Amino acid sequence: MRRRARIALSIVIVGACIGAIVGLMRISAVSEGPVSSALAALGSGVASLEHRTLGRFRADDRSARLSWFAPIREDTSRLRAPKQMLLGAYDSGIPATLEGIGDLETKLGVTLPLIQMYTAWGDKPEEQFPRAVANAVHDVGSTPLVTWEPWLDDFENARHPRIPLRGARDQHGLAMVAAGAYDDYIDQWARDAREFGHPVLVRLGHEMNDPYRYPWGPQNNTKEEFIAAWRHIVDRFRADGATNVLWVWSPHVAYEYWELYYPGAQYVDWVATGALNFGPIAQWSRWWTFAEIFGTHYPALAAFNKPVMVAEFGSLAVGGDRAQWYRDALADMPRRYPAVRAVLFFNTSNDQTLTYQRVDWSISGDSLALNAVRSAIGQWNTPVPR
Repeated sequence: MRRRARIALSIVIVGACIGAIVGLMRISAVSEGPVSSALAALGSGVASLEHRTLGRFRADDRSARLSWFAPIREDTSRLRAPKQMLLGAYDSGIPATLEGIGDLETKLGVTLPLIQMYTAWGDKPEEQFPRAVANAVHDVGSTPLVTWEPWLDDFENARHPRIPLRGARDQHGLAMVAAGAYDDYIDQWARDAREFGHPVLVRLGHEMNDPYRYPWGPQNNTKEEFIAAWRHIVDRFRADGATNVLWVWSPHVAYEYWELYYPGAQYVDWVATGALNFGPIAQWSRWWTFAEIFGTHYPALAAFNKPVMVAEFGSLAVGGDRAQWYRDALADMPRRYPAVRAVLFFNTSNDQTLTYQRVDWSISGDSLALNAVRSAIGQWNTPVPR
């Protein structure tokens, strides 16, 4: 009876929220400002309820499996220097669902303490601090890692009178960030992150030294402008009391002089990079081993004396032996790369960041790759808690 009562109550709450959202949407069609903010907040509430309902199927059991991580995830000092290897993943089902994470964990036989999500800058509800997903991730025992991407196109000039017109924002856009033009947005993020109340990793403006991929790269901004923008953002978070945010600096190490973009030890908690093997799918690519992508740059990454993160880890299946790639990459990793404290699988099946066609990084349906991963991490001298 209690279960039926809870289900009935949930149905009533969801119905009421949907009705309120429909009403607000009608108003929001002709209005901005407080109504839009209320709509976003209510939408987050419904999303949070949905995530918690999903989490109830496994939250208690999953949190028990992550009991070793519980004291670490609530202590920023321990998250800045974790002794254990922290595994994690991004799944393309996020933010709508965490089911893909659960499926990957089941197939790997490992419970992941880190769950990654991607959020762009802008005025849209989905471009605010992802409170609903962060709460869901915390509810099931993990820590959220937010890759925060400073796309500048989605801001409305009416709300932000100091920013340039949309077509002119990318050129020296980070200089405008450093000058305070986006402080209203940054400060709201800081407040929301502080109110989240738990440690959260923020990977800000990743691959800032890549001149082809993102508008915050060197084709539009100098390294000095990037550093000034980074420090400005971190300073504003700290001034607001959002000291629960840990900052992840993540250059693209395939390009020279990436070290020159470092904002300084007092502004960085983790050093990260991606390690994705695209294979021969494009003219600019070939089959690269993990040692070629990451290993040759490891000494320079470790020299910053910060924990090192492989923030996007994966291989396509085209052009070589994918299972062997994972086996070689993970074999004895804690000994070969002792500064590496986190590895996050890039478990998405529809990536179109660099290619015209969508490519599939997910390993959930690849039994050979899954077996290779399980076997490799099972032999680590530093055991991975299950």
